[in-house]
Amino acid sequence: MRAVILAAGLGSRLGKKAKGLPKALQEVGGATLIEHQLEALSAEGVGPVVVVVGHGGEQVREVLGDSVEYVVNPRPDETNSLYSLWLAREWLDGDLLILNSDLLFHPDALKRLLKQSGCALAFDSISHGGAEQTKIGLVGGRVTDLGKDVPATGARGENLGMIKLDAEGTRVLLERAEAIIEAGGEKTWVTEAVRSILSEVHMTGVNVAGLPWVEIDFPYDLDTARRKVWPAIERSMHPYRLSLRRARVPLLAAGLAAVVFTAWGASAQIGPASIDWESVHPVGEAVPVELERGELGTQRWWLVDRSEGLDVPVQGGLPLRVEARPVLEDGMSEAAYVLELELDGAFFHYEANRGEFDGAVSLRGSIIGARDRDQYDVPPGASVLRVNFLTGRPQRLLVRIRQPA
Repeated sequence: MRAVILAAGLGSRLGKKAKGLPKALQEVGGATLIEHQLEALSAEGVGPVVVVVGHGGEQVREVLGDSVEYVVNPRPDETNSLYSLWLAREWLDGDLLILNSDLLFHPDALKRLLKQSGCALAFDSISHGGAEQTKIGLVGGRVTDLGKDVPATGARGENLGMIKLDAEGTRVLLERAEAIIEAGGEKTWVTEAVRSILSEVHMTGVNVAGLPWVEIDFPYDLDTARRKVWPAIERSMHPYRLSLRRARVPLLAAGLAAVVFTAWGASAQIGPASIDWESVHPVGEAVPVELERGELGTQRWWLVDRSEGLDVPVQGGLPLRVEARPVLEDGMSEAAYVLELELDGAFFHYEANRGEFDGAVSLRGSIIGARDRDQYDVPPGASVLRVNFLTGRPQRLLVRIRQPA
């Protein structure tokens, strides 16, 4: 599934609060709004992503680099979001997710939306009273109306600004967008075009009530995002960590006993079950570093800058491990980041990871995050795995690829 993020607007209603940055680059919780969105999309395997930029487009490019495709709206002052969507029409076909760049949302809102088949939009059933809110009408789960002028007495909730379309829905919307633009409707909102096709396209409403989210239009909204919404998202996303730390000793003891028992059983029946893993050396100008592990010695890793990557020759038919650690900067106790894996030039997988401070390792005085390790099966034959560091809070990562010796 492809995604388009509409990020051409200036965000003038934020006033001085915006500090000259477009809404997409407003920072919340240590990352920009659009970076939070990309992390959520990557975690669900949504991509490629096209960002339509206008005001502050070069600033957006500086932050995101080559992690997305760009379409430029050269007339953001004279047009609106539908025009931005229409400009990206060459990129858009098949299943499509449309996002406004000023939306901060809990990742579970996206999960719920993507689970719904066909066309759907996310709405909040307990938020639909304000004049500025884009409200929805709903009958039997189907969205029947959409707009700011939907009477609050008949509204069933507020639209988040997150719309999922199947291939037919994408085709119908783009055709309607073209007709509206050709008729002089360059200042039309995307929601108005979606409203106009509700009689033709079955649009299901996906209720995300109870999940923290906010659309950022005014300074108050940005304050709310920073003081309330993001802390609520963080708390709900990582409640397991404290309990895991508390249980770590008994879990490790139980796990060790299970491993010993399993290994003994395996050796008694089919011989040694352990695998010796070796790091595979990347090709090109990869930068090797030695990670210090105290009495355990050193490990060889490769340093990757944000928006850069590694090309690694791998052997298909064997297990493949991708390991990464964030290089934490001052003030960071953890950092989220996104990797994209390509196999022989074709998309293979996304990884959205988060590494907390790991006091057991060091790199020339740098603060290093905990290791994340994912294992994959690769089709037989020699291949080249490309590991791209798409985006995230850290500027650098340690990466290594391992296969059985």
